[in-house]
Parts: sequence; structure tokens; C-alpha cells
Amino acid sequence: IDSRIDCSPFWLEMVRYYSNIVGKYGVPVQNALKKLAGVKLDYICSTHGPVWHENIDKVIGMYDGMSRYATEPGLVICYGTMYGNTERAAEEIARAASEAGVRKIVMYNVSKTHHSYIIRDVFRYRGLIVGAPTYNTGLYHEMEVLLSELAGRDIKDRLIGWFGSYAWASKAVSKIKQWNDDHLHFDHVGPVVEIRQSLDSTTATQCRELGQAMAEALALRD
Repeated sequence: IDSRIDCSPFWLEMVRYYSNIVGKYGVPVQNALKKLAGVKLDYICSTHGPVWHENIDKVIGMYDGMSRYATEPGLVICYGTMYGNTERAAEEIARAASEAGVRKIVMYNVSKTHHSYIIRDVFRYRGLIVGAPTYNTGLYHEMEVLLSELAGRDIKDRLIGWFGSYAWASKAVSKIKQWNDDHLHFDHVGPVVEIRQSLDSTTATQCRELGQAMAEALALRD
């Protein structure tokens, strides 16, 4: 996608619209674009989205790239946190990925950012790392919701890593794995990091290894 969009708020809103409203329907969009090939378009009038009468070629290019699930080089790290432990782990992962060469990294606290913005960037970037604490013998609620929303988009050709934390009973990492195995089907990268209560030297090292592994996998794909 990166050759067809810029980072201005206007065009990023176009990506957010597409990924959250149209995102699941890549095949029908591709079929529609094939039917329109060679047709001169003066307007694009979607039934529930923006109407375009300028930048037609650019918009068509964006629809084409997004409906093929094309990506920009980069990484989304999103986490849930209750006491700051998974947040600190996410920061270790991001630092390691950056030092290993990933230039575009966005981080989101799933409890503080509307999920539509996270979904937008999962559409934009190939890499995704998610982490959350165990809560009430399950996965932290906001992360569960986000993974459900991502599963409903039928996104393809992404890389994923994950981590989690717990106090007395581990569940988060197995729940994230189940979401990926059953619904997302992204390619798993790096070690699974499981933190009991807070980071120690061992789990901090594992976080850095996860960030480095994702950087290496992204370099091979881009």
C-alpha cells in the first residue's frame, strides 16, 4: 500500500474507513475492480463511505492494495495491561525490534485507543505482536474483543507474535494462541513470552528475542 497512500490524516482516515467497514470483503472488491478496468470514472459513490470526484486513480489504487491485503513494512504492538507489567514487556519488545531494524512501529494500549485505529494499522503493517494479562481465568477483556474484531476481517498474510502475564493461573498466552489457530491464521514468529507477575531478567530477555525475531521475519518478507 505504501506507494499509494501517505501519512496525512485525510488518507489515513480512508484506510480506517476501508479496514473497519469493507475489510472482510477483499474478493468482492477485487472482482468489482476487474469489471471496472479500463472504464473512465468521474465519481466513486460508495453506499456507506466517502464519495470521490478527485484523486480517482489514487483511490482506486488504494482499494486495490487494501483488498489484496497488501502491506507496508512495519509492526503493530498492542497490549492490555492492569498494573503495567505487560506494558513494560511491550516496551522491551518494541525497543528490540527497533534496534534490529524495524523503522515503523506503532504501539497501542487496547484499553485507551479505539479499536478502529488499531485495525487500521493492522491492515497497513505486516507484523503484529499482541500481549495481555490473564483475567478471571481468561484473556483480558479488551484484547479478547480486539482479536474477535480482527478475526471478523479475514486479514491475510500477516506475521504474529504474542506474550502474556499472570499471577496465580496462566491463561492469556493459550487464549491468544487459540484465537490465532482457530480464526486469524497468521504466521507465528518468535518465542511465546509468559510473565509471572512482572518482568525478570529471563522474561525481559525473551521479550527482546521476540522483538528481534519479528524484525528478522519482516526483513525476509519485505
